[in-house]
Amino acid sequence: MELASRIFSILLGLAVMVFFLWPVTIPVGFGEAWWGRQQIVSRSVPAPPQSAAAPPAEPAPPPPQPTPAAAPPSAPPQAASPKASPHAVQPSAGEGERTLLANEKAEAQRVAALTGKDAAAAAPPPKAKLYYRVTVRDGGTLSSGGVVIRIGGIAARDAEATCKDANGKTWACGAAAKSALTHLIRTRAVTCELPKSGEQKDFAARCSVAGTDLATWMVRQGWAEPKEPNEPALAEAAQAAKQEHVGLWRGPE
Repeated sequence: MELASRIFSILLGLAVMVFFLWPVTIPVGFGEAWWGRQQIVSRSVPAPPQSAAAPPAEPAPPPPQPTPAAAPPSAPPQAASPKASPHAVQPSAGEGERTLLANEKAEAQRVAALTGKDAAAAAPPPKAKLYYRVTVRDGGTLSSGGVVIRIGGIAARDAEATCKDANGKTWACGAAAKSALTHLIRTRAVTCELPKSGEQKDFAARCSVAGTDLATWMVRQGWAEPKEPNEPALAEAAQAAKQEHVGLWRGPE
């Protein structure tokens, strides 16, 4: 019984050893046998026959060469442009466009100014005429040889018009304006600008005597009022007359 137990123990130990050593010893030999079989099979399989090489294509004939034309005359050698300094500041595209636009605008303004000057120089000056033996009808009307001339730009009282001062006293302002204009002209000739259509029997015009504009003088002396308050010369003359209380704007006597 003891002997049988020892034999069983030995067999059991061998079984255990075989069980634990099987994954290490058996696969190694099996793998080597499998690799050898694969090498034998690969050597025994014949290589596929290579297809016959296609015959080389015949080379295409070269294209006809064009007849060489006469070479153009060589341009004169250009002067080498100076190399830009690495430290130079190059203008950006936006700055170039702004400079170009500014130059174009300035040039357009210059041309417009020159054109305006040329047009003003080309425009003929208004025709003027000297009138002799001028008679003063009132503070804003002249007559000479049957022609009636109304001083342009002003509104004057009639020769018979009356005005009232600050105290309510009536006085002959129309006669006073007529007398002041008569004393200015006296017997001198009066120069008046003619209308574009030419001289007429009755027309309005700016007139002067010895270089003094009659409209501006009458307004400055307070004997007339400007029809066009936006005209600087007449507006300044009227303001000065009112501040000094002369002519129609005089105070009580």
